[in-house]
Amino acid sequence: RQIAKAIDDAALTGDGSGANPTGIASTSGINTLATAGSSTMTYGEALAALAKLEEDNIDSSGSVFITNPANYAVIAATAVDSGSGRFVIDNGTILGRKVIQSTLCPAGKVYLGKYRECIVAQFGGVDLVIDNYSEARSAKVLITQHQMCDVGVRHAQAFCEITLTA
Repeated sequence: RQIAKAIDDAALTGDGSGANPTGIASTSGINTLATAGSSTMTYGEALAALAKLEEDNIDSSGSVFITNPANYAVIAATAVDSGSGRFVIDNGTILGRKVIQSTLCPAGKVYLGKYRECIVAQFGGVDLVIDNYSEARSAKVLITQHQMCDVGVRHAQAFCEITLTA
């Protein structure tokens, strides 16, 4: 679980420094959008984000939004308009696109994308190293895990980083 979480984190927000992969957020050329305020995203701003993908000839019909759970709650409570009783997030989707809540997504950000354009390459399996000598005096056995992975974004235009302006 820890390895899977680290891979997901690197794929979304890896900064590319040292041995760390460059994730979607740090890839140059991704689309960006800043919302008008209130730390939420309106229906129109969601349409604008999808339009950014379409303008770059990326079919947005299979795209997915990823957001922090706290931001999800605010966006889900944002009305589409006054009086209709509809909200931006409806039945776990925005404009028919799935919305995933993840604590790996930084607060104040929403990532929209065709995630099949993000490649995670794994080199070999998980290495388990069992060390029963280092802590032998304390009757402890150390077990460590390692996995070699890298992340690459095929088409930066298939993603949009949305900043939820306060």
